[in-house]
Amino acid sequence: MTAWAHGRLNGIPVLGLGTWPLRDKVAFDSVLAGLEVGFRHIDTAQMYGNEREVGAAVKASGLAREDVFITSKVSPQVAPQHIAASITQSFTALNSGPIDLMLLHWPLTDLAYFDAAIARLNEAQDQGLVKAIGISNCNVALMERAVERSGHRILVNQVEFHPMLDQSKVQAAAARLGIILEAYSPIARGAALADPVIGKIAAAHAVPAAEVVLAWIIAQGVIPVPMTTKRANAQSNLKAVTLQLSAAEMAEISALRAQHRRLISPPGWARWDAP
Repeated sequence: MTAWAHGRLNGIPVLGLGTWPLRDKVAFDSVLAGLEVGFRHIDTAQMYGNEREVGAAVKASGLAREDVFITSKVSPQVAPQHIAASITQSFTALNSGPIDLMLLHWPLTDLAYFDAAIARLNEAQDQGLVKAIGISNCNVALMERAVERSGHRILVNQVEFHPMLDQSKVQAAAARLGIILEAYSPIARGAALADPVIGKIAAAHAVPAAEVVLAWIIAQGVIPVPMTTKRANAQSNLKAVTLQLSAAEMAEISALRAQHRRLISPPGWARWDAP
């Protein structure tokens, strides 16, 4: 059974395949393998430098374009007046028709830039270059600002989300605003796999630790986008969609959030909420 077979959340397959930091043939091969084993949601970004390979892999898979959900992101290095051209560049590189979801990759700390970026995303959707828009790495205040200033629905906020980080404030705000959370670095760059609590639960279910972590995320209505270059790991990750954790197991894993271990925080780019 695949993530595609198990449905979508507001149109988005409930488990995605991340592509950072993959480039060139490794990016192409990894995306193609992911599609072959059952992934139907691919996450890329202009900043990753692999949009062309993602688009080529989708074509090479032989799957109908409407069966694959592609997310990309506007580079944070693009000046507001060039955002429209940047989105067109991603559209051309992916070479697969309208992009299913385009996110603002980083909000930076300039509110004028943020507002201009939201306006350009709206224009891209009006023009049919993208089907839906969203944000990434946004705190509660910026989520509210995006919703207030957008004429189209802000579908997603993609944030760092894993068992070692408390994102409960962002989760609560997303639910209130009708925004879906997506989780990058969902296994905390491997740190979650070494945690004894997660290891114990994985042993009880006789599954890899990554499946437990991804199942914990999915059970909360959050869409994880783990990256892997290994076909076996991709196949295993897909099984997280059907792994059922008990309420007690969910609570045990959730308690790990008290560590509040944030892994991604570029200086000058971030304005995070306190836990």
